[in-house]
Amino acid sequence: MFAAYKLPVLSTIPRSGTWFLRYAVSFLCHLEAGGRIDDRLTGKIAGNPFGPRFDFGRFRGGPLFKVGGTLPVDHLFIGHTVCPGFEPEAARWWAQTPFHVPGFDYLHEGMNYRHTPVELAPYDYTPIDAKALEKAARKGTGGRIVLVYRNPLDQISSYLHYSREHVSLAYNAFRGRPLRSVSLRDYMFGGALASYAKQFISFQQQARRYPDLVRLVPYEQLVDRPVEMLADILDHLAGTPRDHALLADAVNLARSDHMKAIEKELGHSLDGTRMGRGSHIQRTRTDLPDTRMRDQAVAYLRLLGIDTGLFDWPTPHEFKVSA
Repeated sequence: MFAAYKLPVLSTIPRSGTWFLRYAVSFLCHLEAGGRIDDRLTGKIAGNPFGPRFDFGRFRGGPLFKVGGTLPVDHLFIGHTVCPGFEPEAARWWAQTPFHVPGFDYLHEGMNYRHTPVELAPYDYTPIDAKALEKAARKGTGGRIVLVYRNPLDQISSYLHYSREHVSLAYNAFRGRPLRSVSLRDYMFGGALASYAKQFISFQQQARRYPDLVRLVPYEQLVDRPVEMLADILDHLAGTPRDHALLADAVNLARSDHMKAIEKELGHSLDGTRMGRGSHIQRTRTDLPDTRMRDQAVAYLRLLGIDTGLFDWPTPHEFKVSA
């Protein structure tokens, strides 16, 4: 078993670049290990032309990734979780507030951690000691941690759109109703905003306690400057700056139109959650919040102790105006 208490964690709020990060990091590791990836749209070859090709058919998406050689550790967690080391007593409402859907907290949901799926390795599973990880993080002696988070209005709107086409009833229905018939307001204030706050505040608290170990990265900055921001994330997780000459290639290969081309080639969505042959890569937002909804969301988050100044809020012209 590797030193689980030193496992670095790259967590995301759902719909905040999770699969982009999984693929970009995986592509980087593959290229830096001497592999090759062919761009399906341009025909350009990235990496070693004589190296092994990336095996998309075997790739399941983690949550652990073998990153030795790219980072000075064996494995990296990339997925959704509550921040290791967080103490729920810091927010009285926290323990009484359930997540509205499963999947927000992988490292604390009672998974079979002795057989945790791992990518980019010659083995399919590896054990992690979730208790040791938690204990070390609580003391500030664990691995480094990053949260990539989207502003809650865009995140919830995107999550609602995404979940409507999800294959699982746990996601495509809400309180016994098909999600297609649920409004953004009902979804947001009926549970989605509370789930966002519950995950976010754990990282907010730990970042205040251990600012050298825990970093918060706005998703909007990752979208605007993907190579620069991913380099910063990797440097933080490594604990020291590192030269990743192939990072721009890895980021380019993880762009949405290229990933959709790979989905078409495979005949299924890359994350396995879509109905039929739909894609999980979605940029269209069909539900927009209005200004009143924004103000109510800000007030609610502040009441729960969330620092709303940390969010890159949409500009006023992006909101609908309430009647």
